[in-house]
Amino acid sequence: MLKIHYSLETGLNNGIVDIPAPEELNVQVRNLVLRTAKGKKLAAGEMIAEHPSKLGGAYHTPCSGKVAKVNYHNLTIKCDGGQEAVEPVDVASMGPGKELLRSLQDLGINVALLSGAEILIINGLNPEPGVSVAEQLLQDERETLEEGLKLVKKLLVPVRTVLALAEGAPCKLAGSETRTIKPKYPNSLDALVVKAVTGKEFPSNAKIMSVMDLYNIGRVAKTGLPVTDTVMTIGGGNYRVPLGTPIRHIMAHLKLSVGPHDKVVLGGPFRGEAVYSLDEGVKKGDYGLFMISAKAFPAVEDAACINCGECVLFCPGRIQANLIARYAEYEMFEMAERHGLHSCFECGLCAFNCVARKPLLQYIRFAKAQLRAKGGQA
Repeated sequence: MLKIHYSLETGLNNGIVDIPAPEELNVQVRNLVLRTAKGKKLAAGEMIAEHPSKLGGAYHTPCSGKVAKVNYHNLTIKCDGGQEAVEPVDVASMGPGKELLRSLQDLGINVALLSGAEILIINGLNPEPGVSVAEQLLQDERETLEEGLKLVKKLLVPVRTVLALAEGAPCKLAGSETRTIKPKYPNSLDALVVKAVTGKEFPSNAKIMSVMDLYNIGRVAKTGLPVTDTVMTIGGGNYRVPLGTPIRHIMAHLKLSVGPHDKVVLGGPFRGEAVYSLDEGVKKGDYGLFMISAKAFPAVEDAACINCGECVLFCPGRIQANLIARYAEYEMFEMAERHGLHSCFECGLCAFNCVARKPLLQYIRFAKAQLRAKGGQA
């Protein structure tokens, strides 16, 4: 087998550029608990939905405006350009405890990341090839990251704090030691970073968070305002984009275009998801936007597996992705679970390298979602 190396190295040319808020936001609210209604006037930063889990972060509007439309999938807000905004919350002065955790959760932070651990690992590698957000934040936002790290350490009180960086990266964070990792995908996956730092697979005493998560915590700590935007790599540059901004607005602002049968992907080239409409809004956790030509790769199709074994050879989780996907295809989810479904990191290497062009990652995600719906393992 020819072993292909997918580099995580990128060249940073400029700083983070702000994308202005559009006239209309489309915030994805599927499976969230709404805290607003059609016709309601909103101030910038006002809560519009809560996460259904006890630990998930709330969602807020990036701009002032009025709720124009609500359905199962999206909440549409017409921005009015007003200056009305919520008052900041002084989380930096709060002591460790339930009040601080609840305040962070109300400001959009997933507090599941903030339970106690002896070893705190900050994943500073770029998440996927072509996405340079982590590297950009480490270069330009060190003060905010260090502010976030102080708050995280106040809650976790770790014995050891490690910043995992790509080899050759010069950046360091005060209050942490540094561990370098070869910048080749999938070395940036959390499970592999933890293994590289601790020498163990899934140690119970370690907690890992991305530089992007730490940046959000740092901004909340500095400003007292909720998370209302995300930083994304688009066309080789990095941009700060309000949550809910339609892809159509981003493309028009940056003068990007797509042709018939081209794909627009939110996320990275391996783990991202193709959008069904350019009116779809940017979500939390979207760190890349890619336009992929219809001629770049053979189309993904539901063809029969030819048992070449390429997906198994590339898999960092050491599982048979072809077999698991086949069980998922025929809705034999318990059998997929028995054969290592939950050992999958969802790196996307199996589908990316599939000779038959089967949607292996999509089948695996489908099986996991069905088992969660039945109350199985998350």
